[in-house]
Amino acid sequence: MNIIISGVGGQGTILASKILAASAVLEGKNARTGETIGMSQRGGCVASHVRTGDVHSAYIPAGNADLLLSFEICEGARSLPQLKKGGQAIINLATVTPVSANLGKTGYDTVKMKEYIAQNSNAVFIDADSLAKACGSVKAANTVLIGVAFGLDALDVSKESLIQAIRNNVKPSFFDLNMKAFDAGIKAAKEMK
Repeated sequence: MNIIISGVGGQGTILASKILAASAVLEGKNARTGETIGMSQRGGCVASHVRTGDVHSAYIPAGNADLLLSFEICEGARSLPQLKKGGQAIINLATVTPVSANLGKTGYDTVKMKEYIAQNSNAVFIDADSLAKACGSVKAANTVLIGVAFGLDALDVSKESLIQAIRNNVKPSFFDLNMKAFDAGIKAAKEMK
């Protein structure tokens, strides 16, 4: 299984990759992860690669990802070439407008980005930030997206392994929040089917 997680620094993409890799390891699978982090820790582009199974490199060759989890719509469009033809894309509708767009030097057309993603993948769009906020914190959007992926049968691990991986990778004081967010993502996915 090859998963690309894309977003902007500070959105929780790296934690999401740790949870997904840890859930695979809990099931006895080999897992590798790697990140590409933009110029600034917060606000820069972040792409995490998660590979499970008989793999030797952490980085997914272009056009070979089974799943794209994107925390931000522009980063989803930017990462789309990593996805295999007909691959599943789960895109958070959140936007983090780049400085260049705010200065009027470049465009940032979310409608065109959404159309591009929809035309080139098996895409679902969700307002993960709002779901996470309703659960207690927008910072749990990452576990909302993991829940959506699980609810759409896009992951090859069990719910129990995902829950244990969440427990092992978040502070105990944030576990209940993340479980609410995970369950909200599963519920949202079931409503999409």
